[in-house]
Amino acid sequence: MADYRNLKVEREGSLGLITLDRAEARNPLDRTTAEECVAAFEQHLGDDAVRSLVVSGAGDAFCAGGDLRQMSAFGEMSAEEAYGWPEPIVAAHKLMLRAGKPVIAAVNGPAYAGGMGLAGMCDVVLAVRTAKFATPEVKVGLFPSIIVAHLSRALPRKILMEMMLTGDPLGAEEAHRLGFVNRVVEDRDALDAAVREYARKFEQVSPSAVRLGRRAFTLMADLPAEHALDAAQFLNVPLFLGDDLREGANAFLEKREPGWRAQP
Repeated sequence: MADYRNLKVEREGSLGLITLDRAEARNPLDRTTAEECVAAFEQHLGDDAVRSLVVSGAGDAFCAGGDLRQMSAFGEMSAEEAYGWPEPIVAAHKLMLRAGKPVIAAVNGPAYAGGMGLAGMCDVVLAVRTAKFATPEVKVGLFPSIIVAHLSRALPRKILMEMMLTGDPLGAEEAHRLGFVNRVVEDRDALDAAVREYARKFEQVSPSAVRLGRRAFTLMADLPAEHALDAAQFLNVPLFLGDDLREGANAFLEKREPGWRAQP
């Protein structure tokens, strides 16, 4: 494992764990942390033993968003520096668009600003009942432009716009009702148990179907329906011709568990 200052990065069986580890500051997503997130994602995505990833926060917060101590000095930056500052955050969001493994957000507390964006870029969002989601940037003179890319695909437009214009939080139960959260649990122990349950499910499915299918879903979800259908025909070809379909079909007919091979 590489050295990380602001993260704890581990592997537990087939599950790659990434924990934002600045509990005393409520796990802010500053530039260094964003750079480390990209490195940690790449580390787990490149490890054949990892079948799924989970992102969580240390302490009682998931991620409080940007570090306001850093942001207070933004006025001294040049235009070029201001443009380049969020590059690691943009890189993390782009990486999640093409990641070949399922990514879980285990939201153990407040997920604000970039922290809500971090949850929103994941495939599955699990949250404790007391978790809250918010985009309060307008209250400090910002607008959460970068996280619009993922959040606008995960929440109804009017709801998201209201959140971004007011900074008002959304509770876990309401986020679940709106489809942003997959499951709400009572506490951190139940959250950890739910993460392991999902990891076991992801162990049982075809790695190549997940890798290619996740990418296909991201591509087709943003296409007009007719174009998506045309794309699907092409995207099915490597699945039809791949080893996993043959193995999966034979395993089903022979009433046994499939033996998936590691994918390049």
